[in-house]
Amino acid sequence: MKISFMAAVSENGIIGDGPNIPWTAKGEQLLFKAITYNQWLLVGRKTFESMGVLPNRKYAVVSRTNRIAESENVLVFSSIETALEELAERTPHLIVVGGGEVFKALLPQADTLHLSIIHTQATGDVFFPEVPDKYTMVFEQFFESNINYTYQIWQKE
Repeated sequence: MKISFMAAVSENGIIGDGPNIPWTAKGEQLLFKAITYNQWLLVGRKTFESMGVLPNRKYAVVSRTNRIAESENVLVFSSIETALEELAERTPHLIVVGGGEVFKALLPQADTLHLSIIHTQATGDVFFPEVPDKYTMVFEQFFESNINYTYQIWQKE
């Protein structure tokens, strides 16, 4: 199963402030919508609760408390490992969308990173892990917005 990441990251590595995204860069969420459309998303419970269920996506939620109600498009798993085992039978491609601990745990297994670098120094308490040297940037596009951002694609070598 191919594993991709999708994240918006400030220049100082912040991806969240508690359950909130500490910026609004107009247009950036269109990238998220396009890349995640009709895909399986792996997400931690807190991130899932803050983002909610978006249409035309299926969710694998990792939760130690199992407080999330399952449905046709939402499955709950007690561990990342269990989620990966189950999803390998359901999909050839999984997109990890957060939060910080899920990104950190799965970075060694990720094949592709889709990162929007938000050109701001954000305040927050949730960080994206540093991109290891084994990844090479294969695409980059700058977007001018109320807060400028650069979309990057990184591939594992």
